[in-house]
Amino acid sequence: MTYRVLILLFALSGLLGGSVHAQDDDGKVYISDMLRVGVRPEPDSRVTPVGVVTTGMHLEVLARRDGYIRIRTDKGLTGWIRDIYTTEEPPAMIRLEQVREQRAAMEKELTELRQAVNALEEANQTLNSQLDELKAERSKLQLRVARSAAQTKKSGSTVIFWVIGLVLIGIAAFAGGVVWQRYQTSRRLGGLRF
Repeated sequence: MTYRVLILLFALSGLLGGSVHAQDDDGKVYISDMLRVGVRPEPDSRVTPVGVVTTGMHLEVLARRDGYIRIRTDKGLTGWIRDIYTTEEPPAMIRLEQVREQRAAMEKELTELRQAVNALEEANQTLNSQLDELKAERSKLQLRVARSAAQTKKSGSTVIFWVIGLVLIGIAAFAGGVVWQRYQTSRRLGGLRF
């Protein structure tokens, strides 16, 4: 009896050992997502398959009977498969491919956005340089305006002094002329004053 138990245990360990992949160096194991299912002409597992469908194939459902589904492939193969091998959701390999496509699209969009940001940063630097140049030019113009105003004020003051000086000279000349005229008249009249 122990002989039978040992044989049974040995058979079970062989079955279990055959379905598990070799262990990786880091202690993890993985199970393959690839599945191949035989397509049979009748809904019976004893009938020889007429074809094979694999994980990821899109199948059209034609009928259901006793745990089997009658399907048609894209290539026109028609037959029966067990419904336990099918799911309405796409398998992991198709979802993975969809995620990869989405990632590629997002990476492309990210690259385009980075290029746009770089272009905007360059434009911003150019505009900042132009702004700095305009500020410097404005400062120069303000300085020139201030100097011009000071010079105008100074020259305006100078003009006023010149005018005042000329007026005073004119008054002094007029007064001197009047005094000289009186002196000349008084001399002609022999010292008489009028």
